[in-house]
Amino acid sequence: MKTYLKKVLKILSLIKLCDIFDAIKIVVSCPLGLILKLFKRHLWIISEMEHTARDNGYWFFKYMRENYPEREVYYPIRFNSPDYEKVARLGNVIPHGSFKHHIYTWCAEADISTRTGRGLPAPFMSRLFQVRGFYPFKSVFLQHGVTMNAATFLEKKRNRIDLFLASTEAEAKGIETDLGYAKEQIKVVGMTRYDQLNEFNVIPNQILLMPTWRWWLYPDLGRITEKDKMAVQNSNYVKTYCTFLADERLNSFLSENNLKLLFFPHNQMQPFLESFKGNENIIIASTEEYDVQTALKQSAYLITDYSSISFDFAYMKKPMCYFQFDYAEFRSKHYKEGYFSYKNNGFGEIAETVDGLVDFIITAYQNGFIMPNEYVNRVDATFKYRDNNNCKRTLEAIENLLKK
Repeated sequence: MKTYLKKVLKILSLIKLCDIFDAIKIVVSCPLGLILKLFKRHLWIISEMEHTARDNGYWFFKYMRENYPEREVYYPIRFNSPDYEKVARLGNVIPHGSFKHHIYTWCAEADISTRTGRGLPAPFMSRLFQVRGFYPFKSVFLQHGVTMNAATFLEKKRNRIDLFLASTEAEAKGIETDLGYAKEQIKVVGMTRYDQLNEFNVIPNQILLMPTWRWWLYPDLGRITEKDKMAVQNSNYVKTYCTFLADERLNSFLSENNLKLLFFPHNQMQPFLESFKGNENIIIASTEEYDVQTALKQSAYLITDYSSISFDFAYMKKPMCYFQFDYAEFRSKHYKEGYFSYKNNGFGEIAETVDGLVDFIITAYQNGFIMPNEYVNRVDATFKYRDNNNCKRTLEAIENLLKK
């Protein structure tokens, strides 16, 4: 009880004046949205984070606008987003966080998002309204990665998700047993972005390093202070990756073979990019300059840790390895292990040290950056669908939900 109260008080201390204004906007926009609903009965909002359009939300929105232009589907995004123009060309864009966004949220028949709450007009206050059931829309969770772990923040008791979309049968079972969703709330349709992964051109000398974030290093509500920055810089996470990036054997090997390593930190770690140093062989990638899916499609080899981005790479049957130097800490502080075992179900070898990781990179290069048959067989056994109909199945699943 004391721990819970302490957490609540900490969150309350982070609430700003803007959150109070957001709450007022939510309340004032409610009657206007419900009136609009009389005229726009089938309005959908499709979203990701407030400043991006690169994930399943964007690709599903693009599919809907190109194939069903008469449908009332809208995409909220900030005007200053580097992706704004790309979405605006499709039409039906609304400014994220605007009063119009608030009105349309109350009017929406379905809220379709890759994130729990981030696509709503006020991610903090709107989510409070959503999980308490005030908004009348049906909530569809597209996901932004395959659910591999027992991620407590996605548990049914913590959310109000009506349809949870999955990519594999094992994942669907894990969502049911680990997260508590009913079988009828889960549909295996494949990720909408996978429709773009069947055709790609590889840059043969590009290696991609794309680890996930660490929950315990990211501040509450994403409000970063100088103290938070110092904690990240002094963390084992940052120090280990800095050691790897500066490794002499790695850099000599990259130089000798004209290889480039693209280090693409997770979105939640992007605010701390200055903690990492690149060189002529190593590029530190920001989301302002690089697109995740493009990097995945172009790269010849992937190094990740626990990220579900490995499923995207595996879908293309390209080689990879996992760098898990902090497994015990990750499991105790980030996600508990779910149905997925990296040793028994993973698509590459596991390195626990920097030296071991460099060894794997050298061996993979010497083998021509080809995925070994052992992992090709795992890929074939994992994915239920390998086609261009993921968006189509997603639409059918949403329509079936709304018919009920």
